[in-house]
Amino acid sequence: METYLTLFENAIKKQSKAVGEKTALRHAKKAGLGVSKDGRIVSCVGNPQIVLLKLIKFFAQSGNIEALAEVTELINEIVGEELEEETVIEA
Repeated sequence: METYLTLFENAIKKQSKAVGEKTALRHAKKAGLGVSKDGRIVSCVGNPQIVLLKLIKFFAQSGNIEALAEVTELINEIVGEELEEETVIEA
């Protein structure tokens, strides 16, 4: 989970450059991230995949390609874990 929090925090930092820190932190909270008083991401409430999708929605609405690119690593992390858990059965 620590990896997720770091990646979420990096994405929020990129988003704050585009939309301002208050708006970026509001998006983070609305998506399900816990934010400390100093603006750090300290928790993720619920499924990280759902939180990620909500953040992507906010980033896309603001047209922030840099923030979207920042979550690519998180997407790869989540998808990679799911692929490892799946079992491939061939005929």
